Order: sequence, then C-alpha cells, then structure tokens
Amino acid sequence: MKRTKIIISMFVFLGFVVSAALLAAPEEKLDKTFAKKDEIRFKLVLGDCQLKKSSDSRIHVHLVYSYEPDMSFEPRIEERGGRLYLEEKIRGNNPKGYSTWTVEVPDDIEIEFKSATGSLTVEGLKLEIDGSTGTGDIVLSQVKGEFDLNTGTGEVEVSDSEGEFDLSSGTGNVEFKNCKGNFDASSGTGDVMAEGLTIEFDGEFSSGTGDAEVSFPDGTDFELRISSGTDDAILDMDGKQIRGYFEFTCHARRGRIVCPVKFDKEEEYEQNDQTYLRKSFTQGKVIPKVYIKTGTGTAKLKK
Repeated sequence: MKRTKIIISMFVFLGFVVSAALLAAPEEKLDKTFAKKDEIRFKLVLGDCQLKKSSDSRIHVHLVYSYEPDMSFEPRIEERGGRLYLEEKIRGNNPKGYSTWTVEVPDDIEIEFKSATGSLTVEGLKLEIDGSTGTGDIVLSQVKGEFDLNTGTGEVEVSDSEGEFDLSSGTGNVEFKNCKGNFDASSGTGDVMAEGLTIEFDGEFSSGTGDAEVSFPDGTDFELRISSGTDDAILDMDGKQIRGYFEFTCHARRGRIVCPVKFDKEEEYEQNDQTYLRKSFTQGKVIPKVYIKTGTGTAKLKK
C-alpha cells in the first residue's frame, strides 16, 4: 500500500513538471542592425540593458525575452531621422518574465535611457548618457564621456573610467574606483565611497543617512566636498602628504570632528535655529580645498 502511494505521488509530481514545462513561455530572440545614429532612446519597463562597443560603425540590437503566456510583451524598434527608439510595451497584471537588450554602439553617440525596474550596464564606450531606472543597478566600466544617471533603489558602480559624472541613488550604495574627471555622487540612505580618483576641478560625495568616505585623490587645483547628514564623512589620506585648505563642520552638540592636525581657526555659527561647529587649517598652499561635513556623525581626517 505504501509503495502504491509513492508511485502515485511520483506520477503526480511528474505531471506537474510536464505541465509547467508545457506552460512555460519560450525564449524569444530579435536581432537587428542599423546605420549609426546621433541618438538612441530607450523606454523600457522590466528590461535590462547592456551597452557595448560596436565592432564597426553600425548599431547592433540583440533582444532576448521570455514572459508568461498570459502577458502581452511587445518590443518596438523604430527609426526616426537621426534617432533610434527602443521601447517595451507590456500588458497584464503582475508581469513575470525577463527581457535583456544587448546593444552594440559606436563611440560618440548620445543615449537617453529610462527603465522602470531594469539595470543598465555600459562597458568600453565613449559617449554621453542621460537616464534613470526605478529599481535597477547602474554599472559603468572603462567608459569615457558625460554621465547623468540615477536609480531609485539600485546600486551604482563606476570603475576605470573618465569624464563628467553626476550619479545618484535613492537608497543604494554609490561606489567609484580608479576614475578621473569631475564628480557629483550622492545617495539618500546608502553609503558613498570613492578610491583611486583624480579630480580635475570638482568632486562632491554625499549621503543623507549613510557614510561618505573618500581616499585622497590625485590632482592639484580642485575642490573636494564630503558630507553626511547623520553618519560619518571621512577623508582617508592613505599615507599621502596632507596639503591644502581643510575645513570641518558638524552639529555643535550632536556631531564631532576628528583630525590629526592642529586647527588654525575654530568657530560656532547659527543656521536654521541650530548651532554648528566649524574648524579649519591650511597646510602648505591653499589648494586643493577640502570640506568635510556632517550633521550628527563624525567629520574625520585619517592619515
């Protein structure tokens, strides 16, 4: 009797497996090639996007997708003048599935990217890109150009790159490694970290409620601002010579300042009915200029 029940259970299980396989949506593919355009505009829903260097002067679009049979997924690809439009249309409640756009593009092209939940990865390209995603990650590697990107809850990672960077996340971490240029990096609640930088003119790294930590960058005549609203703002000299103008700010009663160098000036000031403490020193020349600020955390200079 027990053996009979086991056999019946096995057949029932196999039936479920076969049914699931029959009902599963097949993977679809779409490949298209276009002449070089001035601009590409993405308007995605769930799709991830990978931008890579084209081996020629043309644009190669490769789409892979799979959605449940009761979902209506429609990719739209359209040329209009000097622009290429890549869009997703999805109909149905609680869509389940995936779509990945791998697009090979030549250098010196403008990209406008929007996705509700998808991630964006850019590798080995020289371009200008402006865009946002609701929950996806943003990853830039070995790129050069202008980048104005934000994500609501995703992570931001940039490595081995050069250019103008304006990058933010609402709740995720933001991280830079081995990059050169000008930087405006922020997170609402995540940590903001940077190391191996060369700053040309300006670098700003801030977090609302997370830590902001930067290793002292290369460069000469630049301004560096590191700040956190409620956690620590840290500049790590990483063994480099302390040179330039350094200014530290914190809430007078709820924050603190930690510095291995004696201050030239200390003062308190009022702002929005709160009392803040500001301390500063100059060592050598007055450049670069460094500002380290926190509300209720620690503003710290590490040797």
